[in-house]
Amino acid sequence: MPTTLRALLPAERAGGPASPELLERRAKFIATEIDPELRVTAGDTDFAGVDCRTVCAGDRITVLYLHGGGYRMGRPEAYDAYVAALAAGAETTIVAPRYRLAPENPFPAGLSDALAVYEELASATDRPIVVAGDSAGAGLAAAVVVAVSASDVRTPGGLMLLSPWLDLHCSSPFYGTSTDTYFPLANAESARDDYLQGASAGDPLASPLLADHTGFPPTLIQVGGNEALVGDALGLARALATANITCTLEVIADQGHTWPLICPDHGDSILSIESCVRFLRTIDAGKLSTDGARVSRGLPKPDGRISEETR
Repeated sequence: MPTTLRALLPAERAGGPASPELLERRAKFIATEIDPELRVTAGDTDFAGVDCRTVCAGDRITVLYLHGGGYRMGRPEAYDAYVAALAAGAETTIVAPRYRLAPENPFPAGLSDALAVYEELASATDRPIVVAGDSAGAGLAAAVVVAVSASDVRTPGGLMLLSPWLDLHCSSPFYGTSTDTYFPLANAESARDDYLQGASAGDPLASPLLADHTGFPPTLIQVGGNEALVGDALGLARALATANITCTLEVIADQGHTWPLICPDHGDSILSIESCVRFLRTIDAGKLSTDGARVSRGLPKPDGRISEETR
């Protein structure tokens, strides 16, 4: 019998209430406005019983986007502007789950939601699927690939990570040398403890940097040169190279944690989105397969850039 992805996870556990301070911080994740010139549609949908935000600008591929927020904050509406730019540039559909947050729902609840959505998307369409995310959402995205690799569910066509938090041990030396104040060690450790609540940081489904990366799809990693997660990004790029997986690592000098979200009008943020669009179009064109072989689906070569009208 086929194995459902959720069956690969540890049992779910009861968590505790969020503090008033955390609730106040969550409230600051307000919806962002979508530029009407992008000509995308957005609305709430449901996949596998998980409420999702879907932004559609075409049907070339499907992107499962997992928002950041340290596993305890964030919501899809706060990413409307960012994912709309990605969707418009790549002419694709982006599905952003409203996954359960810690501390009310500790590991593996959020991952369980992400896997349920991925499994339904994989069964509902034969389009390529790219799993993507930022910060803790990037960790969830990589964990989705870890779980899928241990199952009979089809592997995603690509993995796209922004400022990925991939090792919950938080032991990288970059925590001590980072000049970025947005995601310091104290915040990382507090978020980790709220999420794990006694689960092991050594579990590859919690810290996907520690997984066996054999069979991972082509991957794009973006990280700011000033942030503490440079070590996580470097570690994954090294692991993928060792496993003979196609990988692009982009380190953007003088930028901090999730800069395209925090400073969307900065030139580096626009370039970051353009790079993501090129990556998505490459997956769409079938130019990269999970075994690194070159293939072609006979599609025209895209220029991969976002026009002035879609910025």
